[in-house]
Amino acid sequence: MNKKIVYLFLVLLVAAISLSPRLSLGLIPNTGRSVDIRAEDMVLCFSLILGIFHILASGRCRFKRPPLFWPILAWILFGLFSVLVNLLFRDVNLKITIFYFLKEVEFFLVYFFVFYCARSIDPGKRLIKYWIFFSLVNIFWLVYVFIFNIQWSIQPYGPNAFIEPGGPFPSGGFFLLLFIFFLNLFIFYYSKLNTSKIKKMLLFVVCILPAIGVMWSGSMAATIGLFVSIIVSLFILFKDRLDFAGTIKIIILIAVILGIVIAAIRVLPVPQKIISFKKIIFEYDSNSPVSRGGIFERNLTTLAEHPTYLVFGAGVLGEAHSQYMRVLLERGIIGLFLFFWLMWSILKISYNSFKEKDDLFKKGLSAGLFVATVSMLIMAIPNDVFMVVKPDEVYWFFAAMTMALISMPSEIKQTAN
Repeated sequence: MNKKIVYLFLVLLVAAISLSPRLSLGLIPNTGRSVDIRAEDMVLCFSLILGIFHILASGRCRFKRPPLFWPILAWILFGLFSVLVNLLFRDVNLKITIFYFLKEVEFFLVYFFVFYCARSIDPGKRLIKYWIFFSLVNIFWLVYVFIFNIQWSIQPYGPNAFIEPGGPFPSGGFFLLLFIFFLNLFIFYYSKLNTSKIKKMLLFVVCILPAIGVMWSGSMAATIGLFVSIIVSLFILFKDRLDFAGTIKIIILIAVILGIVIAAIRVLPVPQKIISFKKIIFEYDSNSPVSRGGIFERNLTTLAEHPTYLVFGAGVLGEAHSQYMRVLLERGIIGLFLFFWLMWSILKISYNSFKEKDDLFKKGLSAGLFVATVSMLIMAIPNDVFMVVKPDEVYWFFAAMTMALISMPSEIKQTAN
């Protein structure tokens, strides 16, 4: 397929994920959730059809198996098996089951689509510029909302990302993942470029601007992920430069700064737009049935009353406000093992790639993927982070770019620098 067409579809996918235009098809019964056709759905669908047509026309059907292929395949196949078992033997909602399962499948379609496209073009440097551009568009949107107080764009939790409805995490998670990848690319790649200090300072500011969107979103999980990502990024930065004691001192210093920030939020008046974040942290009620503590206790009770769920899971149940609890409920112990296998594979590949010092761009992307995965795993304790559309699309897009660069022949890597 023509490289310009491939690149066009990648840029369209970046724009679709960032700007989030969608068409609502109605609500899922008994859930209040809207079924939306998003712009990235249409981009993926059209590009896949075009790709199949190109394969049939060219007669080439052989593909390089991408990294993570077997963990992803095992996860999808066992998920399908669990869904079918529960559709046959339990009274589950067919529409909800299909909706949530296909949403997971789409995340991996993003991964495979970006992986194969990125292998056929310059693997990512120009795409990063588009991601930076659209992140600035989202930041400027927040500023516009704040200055002109655009009421229709402000949810109960605070203003969300550009045209992004819903709770705080879709927006906060989106900004967080962009912050993680931009920060690590700056640390390990952009800061090493032969350019003026003024340009580097401006680029540093641009790279950390998404942190504003994280704090603005009012998402507790995303804010926790922000501080976790900073700590992990600094840890891997200084790991080769400091001994163990020096690393501990850095972590203690960051913990003190974090404590000061939390104390300031607790004591000082804060803008109304982030008051819910303060309320979530300092007025947490574990006895409330709608709080995360109450939901967690209810999920444990469900497992205790239905021990067979631990075998094949109960199918799709919806939000559990904990990714680990959700996997355990929906796919049982086998599903939890497959989930950890997939996450471990990502961590292992990205960290091993990070340790290679011959390609700084690859080093920055690998560090970003490692830090993003650690942060997601921490945020997965209080949130279903691997099922939220907008942040997950960003995560799997960058995971695919990273894996494409890692798996490219060395001579291609050199020409891409």
